[in-house]
Amino acid sequence: MLGKKKWLIAGVAALTLTGVQAAGAADNALQAVTVPFKILSDGKEVKSDKNPVVIDGSTYVPLRALGEALGKQVEWNEWTQSIRLKEQPQVTGIHEWKNAPELTAGIKEGGFSGLLHMSGDPADTFYTLADRGPNGEFGKDKLRTFPDETYVPRIYKIKAANGTIEVLETIKLHLPEGKADAYTKTTAVTGLPNLEGPDEVPYDGTGTKKLGLDPDGLDLEGIAYSPSDDTFWLSDEYRPSLVQIKRDGTIIGRYVPQGMKEKLAAAGAQSEIYDILPAVYSNRISNRGFEGVTISPDGKYLYTSIQSPMAVPDKKTGEASRNLRILKIDLAAKKPVGEYMYIAENAANFVKVNQKDVVISDLSALNSDVLLVDERDKNAGDEAQIKRIYKADFSKATNLLGTETSEKSWEKLTVAQVKEQGIVPVTKELVVDVAKLGYPHEKLEGLAVVDPHTIAIVNDNDFGVDGYDDQGKLKVNQKPSQLYTIQVGEELK
Repeated sequence: MLGKKKWLIAGVAALTLTGVQAAGAADNALQAVTVPFKILSDGKEVKSDKNPVVIDGSTYVPLRALGEALGKQVEWNEWTQSIRLKEQPQVTGIHEWKNAPELTAGIKEGGFSGLLHMSGDPADTFYTLADRGPNGEFGKDKLRTFPDETYVPRIYKIKAANGTIEVLETIKLHLPEGKADAYTKTTAVTGLPNLEGPDEVPYDGTGTKKLGLDPDGLDLEGIAYSPSDDTFWLSDEYRPSLVQIKRDGTIIGRYVPQGMKEKLAAAGAQSEIYDILPAVYSNRISNRGFEGVTISPDGKYLYTSIQSPMAVPDKKTGEASRNLRILKIDLAAKKPVGEYMYIAENAANFVKVNQKDVVISDLSALNSDVLLVDERDKNAGDEAQIKRIYKADFSKATNLLGTETSEKSWEKLTVAQVKEQGIVPVTKELVVDVAKLGYPHEKLEGLAVVDPHTIAIVNDNDFGVDGYDDQGKLKVNQKPSQLYTIQVGEELK
């Protein structure tokens, strides 16, 4: 029982040790008979939307429904074929950005993509960022529009307290002094696409005027901090790339897949570019580049995640795949040292969820081998089913960097084939099922650890842009940018 769609006997198991065996027998034509038994706990009846069943003389109870009715969080682990019950996490705070400044034409500043809590900062203080700025899809051809074409990607230092989000500092990204961006003709970079061909063609807010490209443009999605040199590292969807910046927003370097440096330089890029990443990452599906980024507390390793499976060997294969890539980089050497398979949830076990829309949105390191991973679907409100924070352990996972699997067959492997080939993916353990806590937003895009029992999450409200109406006018709504704090029972370590 992984989603609302199905009630599988093997998935829910039973309150006897013969549950899995009986479920297997049921597949061989044993009859399951529904029975209206009452379930009592401390003298009180536990309500469930499913009745117990009797199979071959044994009674089986829907464990997820029972566990959740008793205040437990229930996880079915597909890879290990196990069920884990934990204390239900609790929302301890909801804070909202209520007075965001206006950018243009009724569009207000927004976010948030990525979240960082720095060691030593107060518990209510975070860093977050906006992505490439307000954008939409115009007309039947879904032209990519940029209503604020000179928008500068930025970092916010925020305080989340007493139900509100206060911006303490805004850090806009820029090139070093003496360099001029190809689009703005100043040191300020934009959120516009970089290259003709692999990127979307940008249009103005009316969808009628084609805009120029910006080879230094960035679509920022994640933020991490390196204590060794006091710099931020940001993940970018466009190339995809990793961007190192100073505290004041000066871009130090942009790290791209091999083969991309020459293309960006030919287009007029002024950033210092280092092509150290595997070339295969250039095959990212449009708008599905690097999403999460985090640095281990000791400052030695950076991890970054691709948002969804890549177009290897083609887009159709990538969109059907469950196999995501997480790259590990040695920060001192500035080179990749690991690449690991993270298997996303199976969309077939949920209602109205497409596999291509099950993605990783952020990472937060607990130590050099263990990360928290934000995995989500694209649904919101009552329809949301995958808004989950997992603890992912890399210590025993197979390092696939530079292998034939990485370069040619990663995305097309089924779970059975992964096992047959002896590949060990990153292990997953559910920490918080955010959808079960009434979370209303689609884009759960930022994740940070506050203390051993508290995490914080933020949503991307897309600057309130909600497409275009039938007359071609941009629609702007009031979707809020919010930060939630959540308390978990087990210590995060």
